[in-house]
Amino acid sequence: MANELGSSERSSVQRARAFIAARFDRKSQLGLGLTASLVIFALAVWALSGLLDAVLDNETLVRVDGIVESWFHVHATPTGLAIFNAITQLGSPVVVVVVIAVALYLWRKHEMLLLWNWIGANLGGKALEYVLKNTVHRSRPQYAAAFLNGHSYSFPSGHTMGSTVCYLLLAYLIASRADASSRTSSIAIGTAVAIIVAVGFSRLYLGVHYPSDVLGGVAAGVAWLAMCGATRRFVAARQALSRAA
Repeated sequence: MANELGSSERSSVQRARAFIAARFDRKSQLGLGLTASLVIFALAVWALSGLLDAVLDNETLVRVDGIVESWFHVHATPTGLAIFNAITQLGSPVVVVVVIAVALYLWRKHEMLLLWNWIGANLGGKALEYVLKNTVHRSRPQYAAAFLNGHSYSFPSGHTMGSTVCYLLLAYLIASRADASSRTSSIAIGTAVAIIVAVGFSRLYLGVHYPSDVLGGVAAGVAWLAMCGATRRFVAARQALSRAA
């Protein structure tokens, strides 16, 4: 009886070790990539929930938002406003152009899984942004009207969230190509991050968002992107199993 229990325990330990080892397998769709996606998703959701608590409860962060917004309003110059109004277009409408262009490219290359993941990530991100904005109902900064077309809520920043989803996913598509060098991957990721930072800063300079709106846009975008990445890996793994059967 003791031998049977010992054997069962060893078998359980071996299965647990095998499971953990599989989660860090670099070659498997359900390995390290999936693990990283789920960890990033959890961290991004944690950051987003913290920001939501602070925004809804009018904590210190809200006071800091007001101070930063006032500082930009006082120190903004006509030249700076013109420059950052141009930069903010990278968040919209340039994102729309990029989404369409990449979708057409993936369709012509018959990369259907990546195509649907690309479309789902970007359109789903817009839907999530809409839900968040209309759930939180945060008013825009008081000087925002000059650079806004129509009425919309402030949290999270849609330009920042859209840029985060679009440009980071585009960087991943470039970096994950079989012929992509480490230099190409680094340039793609660095460029995506630089664009996101520039767009987020432009929203602050123009006075249309608070800092927490921009941070919320990044957190929501990263969380959604990580979830889309995990979903893509599950689908790819199932497709591989179907082909092997």
